[in-house]
Amino acid sequence: MRSTIGVIAAAVATCFMSGCLDSVAQAPPRYTDGGDSLRLVSHEENIVAGFPMSGQPLVLRNPLEGNKQAIETGKQLFVAYNCVDCHGAEGAGAMAPSLQDGRWHFGGSAGAVFESIYQGRPEGMPSWGGRISNDQIWMLTSYLRALPVVDLTTENFSGITIERTGH
Repeated sequence: MRSTIGVIAAAVATCFMSGCLDSVAQAPPRYTDGGDSLRLVSHEENIVAGFPMSGQPLVLRNPLEGNKQAIETGKQLFVAYNCVDCHGAEGAGAMAPSLQDGRWHFGGSAGAVFESIYQGRPEGMPSWGGRISNDQIWMLTSYLRALPVVDLTTENFSGITIERTGH
Protein backbone atom coordinates (compact mmCIF):
# COMPACT_ATOMS: atom_id res chain seq x y z
CA MET A 1 0.00 0.00 0.00
CA ARG A 2 2.75 2.46 0.94
CA SER A 3 4.67 1.72 -2.24
CA THR A 4 1.55 2.45 -4.33
CA ILE A 5 1.08 5.82 -2.59
CA GLY A 6 4.77 6.58 -3.10
CA VAL A 7 4.56 5.75 -6.80
CA ILE A 8 1.46 7.97 -7.22
CA ALA A 9 3.10 10.85 -5.31
CA ALA A 10 6.24 10.55 -7.43
CA ALA A 11 4.19 10.54 -10.64
CA VAL A 12 2.26 13.64 -9.59
CA ALA A 13 5.46 15.44 -8.57
CA THR A 14 7.11 14.52 -11.88
CA CYS A 15 4.07 15.73 -13.78
CA PHE A 16 4.10 19.09 -11.97
CA MET A 17 7.84 19.51 -12.46
CA SER A 18 7.68 18.64 -16.16
CA GLY A 19 4.84 21.07 -16.74
CA CYS A 20 2.33 18.58 -18.09
CA LEU A 21 -0.44 20.12 -15.98
CA ASP A 22 0.17 23.64 -17.30
CA SER A 23 -2.63 23.24 -19.82
CA VAL A 24 -5.14 22.48 -17.06
CA ALA A 25 -4.86 25.79 -15.20
CA GLN A 26 -3.86 29.07 -16.71
CA ALA A 27 -1.47 31.24 -14.74
CA PRO A 28 -2.94 34.47 -13.40
CA PRO A 29 -1.68 37.76 -14.76
CA ARG A 30 1.64 38.73 -13.27
CA TYR A 31 1.56 41.49 -10.71
CA THR A 32 5.26 41.50 -9.92
CA ASP A 33 8.02 43.87 -10.94
CA GLY A 34 10.49 41.06 -11.66
CA GLY A 35 11.44 40.59 -8.03
CA ASP A 36 9.62 38.97 -5.17
CA SER A 37 7.76 42.12 -4.09
CA LEU A 38 4.04 42.51 -4.69
CA ARG A 39 3.16 44.89 -7.49
CA LEU A 40 -0.20 46.55 -6.95
CA VAL A 41 -2.54 47.36 -9.82
CA SER A 42 -3.10 51.06 -10.37
CA HIS A 43 -6.64 52.40 -9.98
CA GLU A 44 -7.17 56.08 -10.59
CA GLU A 45 -10.18 56.02 -8.26
CA ASN A 46 -8.37 54.42 -5.31
CA ILE A 47 -5.26 55.07 -3.29
CA VAL A 48 -3.97 51.89 -1.70
CA ALA A 49 -2.87 52.46 1.88
CA GLY A 50 -0.70 50.26 4.04
CA PHE A 51 1.53 48.67 1.41
CA PRO A 52 5.12 49.80 0.91
CA MET A 53 5.60 50.71 -2.71
CA SER A 54 8.93 49.75 -4.23
CA GLY A 55 7.86 50.89 -7.68
CA GLN A 56 4.99 52.36 -9.62
CA PRO A 57 1.68 50.47 -9.59
CA LEU A 58 1.07 48.21 -12.56
CA VAL A 59 -1.31 49.59 -15.17
CA LEU A 60 -3.27 46.83 -16.89
CA ARG A 61 -4.01 47.68 -20.51
CA ASN A 62 -6.49 45.80 -22.65
CA PRO A 63 -4.66 44.51 -25.72
CA LEU A 64 -8.06 44.14 -27.44
CA GLU A 65 -9.51 47.58 -26.58
CA GLY A 66 -11.60 48.87 -29.49
CA ASN A 67 -11.15 45.68 -31.54
CA LYS A 68 -14.54 45.12 -33.22
CA GLN A 69 -14.10 41.35 -33.48
CA ALA A 70 -13.13 41.14 -29.78
CA ILE A 71 -16.19 43.23 -28.84
CA GLU A 72 -18.48 40.94 -30.86
CA THR A 73 -16.91 37.82 -29.32
CA GLY A 74 -17.21 39.42 -25.87
CA LYS A 75 -20.91 39.96 -26.52
CA GLN A 76 -21.29 36.27 -27.37
CA LEU A 77 -19.29 35.26 -24.28
CA PHE A 78 -21.51 37.50 -22.13
CA VAL A 79 -24.45 35.28 -23.12
CA ALA A 80 -22.51 31.99 -23.20
CA TYR A 81 -21.15 32.40 -19.66
CA ASN A 82 -24.58 33.44 -18.33
CA CYS A 83 -23.49 36.96 -17.41
CA VAL A 84 -26.83 38.01 -18.88
CA ASP A 85 -28.68 36.05 -16.18
CA CYS A 86 -27.43 38.41 -13.46
CA HIS A 87 -26.49 41.59 -15.34
CA GLY A 88 -29.44 41.59 -17.73
CA ALA A 89 -29.65 41.81 -21.51
CA GLU A 90 -26.83 43.94 -22.86
CA GLY A 91 -25.76 44.62 -19.27
CA ALA A 92 -28.88 46.64 -18.42
CA GLY A 93 -29.00 45.20 -14.91
CA ALA A 94 -31.06 42.57 -13.18
CA MET A 95 -30.19 41.08 -9.79
CA ALA A 96 -26.63 42.28 -10.38
CA PRO A 97 -25.69 45.90 -11.14
CA SER A 98 -26.22 47.53 -14.49
CA LEU A 99 -23.12 47.72 -16.65
CA GLN A 100 -24.63 50.45 -18.83
CA ASP A 101 -25.04 53.31 -16.40
CA GLY A 102 -21.39 54.38 -16.30
CA ARG A 103 -21.20 53.78 -12.54
CA TRP A 104 -18.58 51.16 -11.72
CA HIS A 105 -18.40 50.17 -8.07
CA PHE A 106 -14.90 48.71 -8.44
CA GLY A 107 -13.69 51.01 -11.22
CA GLY A 108 -14.45 51.22 -14.93
CA SER A 109 -10.93 51.23 -16.37
CA ALA A 110 -9.99 48.25 -18.52
CA GLY A 111 -7.74 46.91 -15.76
CA ALA A 112 -10.42 47.30 -13.09
CA VAL A 113 -13.08 45.54 -15.20
CA PHE A 114 -10.58 42.75 -15.96
CA GLU A 115 -9.89 42.36 -12.24
CA SER A 116 -13.59 42.26 -11.40
CA ILE A 117 -14.13 39.42 -13.85
CA TYR A 118 -10.87 37.64 -13.00
CA GLN A 119 -11.08 37.86 -9.19
CA GLY A 120 -14.83 38.11 -8.72
CA ARG A 121 -16.42 40.50 -6.26
CA PRO A 122 -18.14 40.13 -2.89
CA GLU A 123 -21.82 39.23 -2.66
CA GLY A 124 -22.30 37.30 -5.87
CA MET A 125 -19.81 37.94 -8.68
CA PRO A 126 -17.92 34.67 -9.21
CA SER A 127 -14.24 34.52 -10.01
CA TRP A 128 -13.67 33.60 -13.65
CA GLY A 129 -9.87 33.71 -13.50
CA GLY A 130 -8.42 30.29 -14.28
CA ARG A 131 -11.81 29.09 -15.56
CA ILE A 132 -11.69 31.02 -18.81
CA SER A 133 -8.68 32.40 -20.63
CA ASN A 134 -7.31 35.87 -20.00
CA ASP A 135 -8.03 36.63 -23.68
CA GLN A 136 -11.70 35.84 -23.12
CA ILE A 137 -11.73 38.10 -20.05
CA TRP A 138 -10.22 40.89 -22.17
CA MET A 139 -12.92 40.27 -24.83
CA LEU A 140 -15.63 40.54 -22.17
CA THR A 141 -13.93 43.70 -20.90
CA SER A 142 -13.88 45.14 -24.44
CA TYR A 143 -17.59 44.41 -24.85
CA LEU A 144 -18.58 45.92 -21.50
CA ARG A 145 -16.54 49.06 -22.03
CA ALA A 146 -18.06 49.46 -25.52
CA LEU A 147 -21.63 49.46 -24.19
CA PRO A 148 -23.27 52.86 -24.58
CA VAL A 149 -23.83 54.70 -21.32
CA VAL A 150 -27.56 54.91 -20.68
CA ASP A 151 -29.32 56.94 -18.00
CA LEU A 152 -31.06 54.21 -16.05
CA THR A 153 -32.68 56.34 -13.39
CA THR A 154 -36.15 55.55 -12.17
CA GLU A 155 -37.74 57.13 -15.24
CA ASN A 156 -39.75 53.96 -15.84
CA PHE A 157 -41.14 53.89 -12.32
CA SER A 158 -44.75 54.97 -12.50
CA GLY A 159 -45.56 54.73 -8.81
CA ILE A 160 -48.69 52.73 -9.58
CA THR A 161 -49.58 50.19 -6.93
CA ILE A 162 -49.98 46.73 -8.37
CA GLU A 163 -52.38 44.48 -6.51
CA ARG A 164 -51.11 40.95 -6.26
CA THR A 165 -53.52 38.07 -6.12
CA GLY A 166 -52.92 34.53 -5.01
CA HIS A 167 -51.40 33.30 -1.80
